[in-house]
Amino acid sequence: MDLKAVAHLGRFREITTTLVKYGFDDIVDRLDIPGRKYLEKIRVHTRHMTTWERIRKVLEELGPTFIKCGQILSQRADLLPRELLEELVKLQDDVPPEDFPEMKKVLEKNFERPLDQIFSEIEEIPIAAASLAQVHRAVLRENDREVAIKIQRPGITETIKMDMDILERIAVRLDGRVESLKVYNLPQLVQRIRKLMLQELNFIQEMRNMQVVRTRLNPDEGIVIPDVYPQYCNKSLITMELSRGSKMKDVRIHELKNRATMAKKGVSFSMSHALEYGFFHADPHPGNILIDEDENMILLDWGMVGRLTDRVRYELVDLISAVVDNDVEEVTEALISFTTGRENVNRNMVQNEVLEIISNFTSMPLKEINLGQVLMDLTSILRSQGRILTTDLSIMIKSLITAEGTARMLYPDLDVIREAEPIVRRISKERYRPQNLFKGLQKNIRYLYKFQHQLPRQVMDIITQLDRGDLAIRFQHQNLEGLQGTLEKIINRLVIGIIIGTMFLGSGLIIMAGTGPLIWGYPALGLFGYIIALILGLRLIFSMIRSRKH
Repeated sequence: MDLKAVAHLGRFREITTTLVKYGFDDIVDRLDIPGRKYLEKIRVHTRHMTTWERIRKVLEELGPTFIKCGQILSQRADLLPRELLEELVKLQDDVPPEDFPEMKKVLEKNFERPLDQIFSEIEEIPIAAASLAQVHRAVLRENDREVAIKIQRPGITETIKMDMDILERIAVRLDGRVESLKVYNLPQLVQRIRKLMLQELNFIQEMRNMQVVRTRLNPDEGIVIPDVYPQYCNKSLITMELSRGSKMKDVRIHELKNRATMAKKGVSFSMSHALEYGFFHADPHPGNILIDEDENMILLDWGMVGRLTDRVRYELVDLISAVVDNDVEEVTEALISFTTGRENVNRNMVQNEVLEIISNFTSMPLKEINLGQVLMDLTSILRSQGRILTTDLSIMIKSLITAEGTARMLYPDLDVIREAEPIVRRISKERYRPQNLFKGLQKNIRYLYKFQHQLPRQVMDIITQLDRGDLAIRFQHQNLEGLQGTLEKIINRLVIGIIIGTMFLGSGLIIMAGTGPLIWGYPALGLFGYIIALILGLRLIFSMIRSRKH
């Protein structure tokens, strides 16, 4: 066991104790925890809870890292069952605020100069607090502007890194021991979550995300992104303009005057930035949206965003068009192209399930179709085939569902398909513009040039290796541990059987020769050989009978 593992033993014990507490004994058993039987004493009554509720309780009890993991996984409808997703969406990371003296130390450490030289005022009571950071109102001394300072909690980065180290070890162990989990590729999934969480902890990246979106805002969109002050930002804090408004989840929706317009602008903003720019807010839920007195929507919390390549954007537009046109074959091919995993896919089975989902919506008016939910239902089909969506695409679909749900809170009769139509039309035109087609042709010509330049050298390398006898075909076996163990048992029994037969034969020859010393008139060495052979034979038969029973 390395030093890092030893340092994490206390936290590892806390994690396994919580798992047993909520009845996940099978997982702990797979981890080979010493002293397993003593954990039974801390079990709580969980009969009234579903499995999904118990998972949520475990995540909540284990704190910020696990809550954030759950929130990230809540965006993976292609991986997880709907019942679990509904529980993960309930995860809240609202926690009591850190004492201001501790937060002040973080500020002083990062600014490296007295705070009163930068701010003429800082409120000690935060205006918002979460598990990773909390926000304090302040006033800049240089221009008397009100700002909001988002400050990371002390030690949160180290806590998350430690928890993710433990999770990576658990993922590797479970991936190797639970066949049903292999489709999820747990080690790779945990590494992806680790990357996303560390990105969210890098407030410089969040600042840049906000700057990028602000440059693409249309003044008439009705969407506001707070301005930032880069000179007062770093990895642990962001200083931005103070946004005044009420959280959308707390607003009396029926009192808003322009609900329909706000809903249309909100869903149009989400779809256009994802499909046109390939850059979008990963979680536009009502808790991240303020509504100001002019009924503008202020989008907060840009720590987690999604990005799509041009190819994925275009293929996603094709998928949406195929869904609207009820083109089952096109939908099937698009879905398979978006996923990774086992290559052998039963296309007929997938196509039949796609047909079933699409047919459920053909009789519905377009305005009643929840486009994001249709996409999520479609992508969930491939889970049984051992294929999963790429992470950013899955996050985009979940983001679209959240944006639709938020918009329909404002205006239940919103026609999402109609709002998407002009965006899809614009992207289709952009895709087939002469300059874009020419750019694609140039790219293909460059690839062909590289290929024809590299091909002769690569062929010569192969011929040279063949000539020297250095060319070898490498095979990699997977999941053959059980077969290996069975072969070892067979070989061991065969060797023991040969030894027993040899002992019987040798003892018989000694007895026939009549060589002394004698016992009861028979050679002692021959009798001794018979007895040993008989014992080994009976033991071999007993072990074979026992193995059949198990």
